[in-house]
Amino acid sequence: MTLRMRVSLGRPACLAALALAATSCTFPVEGQFAGRSLADRADPTRTIVLIYNHGFSRDTAGTYKPGVPPILQLAVDRNPDVVLFSQVRNASRLERTHHSDYIESAVELFRRRDGVPLENIILVGQSCGGWGSLQAAAFVYPGIGGVLAFAPTCHGQLPHSSSVKRARESEIAQLAERVRFPGVIFLYEGDSYYDLADWEGFETRGPQAPDLKLERLARGRVLEVCSRCGRDSHGAMSDARFGAAFFPSHVQPLIERVRERIRARSER
Repeated sequence: MTLRMRVSLGRPACLAALALAATSCTFPVEGQFAGRSLADRADPTRTIVLIYNHGFSRDTAGTYKPGVPPILQLAVDRNPDVVLFSQVRNASRLERTHHSDYIESAVELFRRRDGVPLENIILVGQSCGGWGSLQAAAFVYPGIGGVLAFAPTCHGQLPHSSSVKRARESEIAQLAERVRFPGVIFLYEGDSYYDLADWEGFETRGPQAPDLKLERLARGRVLEVCSRCGRDSHGAMSDARFGAAFFPSHVQPLIERVRERIRARSER
């Protein structure tokens, strides 16, 4: 597998556009590090890498810029061994499976080019980015360090047709059977892209990893942590109050878990 890097001229060193040529297709890995990058860390084997993927809309496709939600900025600010790569997927059209393809390309890039162990990587995603993160971890990288998925779905707005409902039900069932990684799936009541009922039985279907949990937020709780969610809960994670509420209890413990595995590995 050939790796090649495209560097944007005239931008800070932490900005990079990277490309991975994989088999017959090339899925570009483009984005930027939030603050410090892997190049700023002396030892990639002792660095925790968060790969964040945004949601997707055909209306804004091709114009995405890397962003850092407040809850992930806290991860960088409070943990000097954490770097955050904010990935963008700027194709004009993406099928559901393509989101995980792009994420897999990023994982392979950091593993092969930089020597980051798989168990040091945490996949993070919103909406289609969250769905792709779960798919990549479940089907390709069960040994990933963890997954944080916020409102994971890539099936269009409600109401869903009967065929989409069946597809989504089948895909969630397959996830439940395959997950072996720690993390959190955040779900919100009042989300215009899915129903909470879609995930009923997820925890009891298949030999699920004990350290992956669903965090279901009732509508009232969503409004407490998101000032812009009066009409739709889907973007709750973008609010700073959401970060303040859930970073200490949900994100930091996952980082600590990866850090402990790094420490144990170095002591062997």
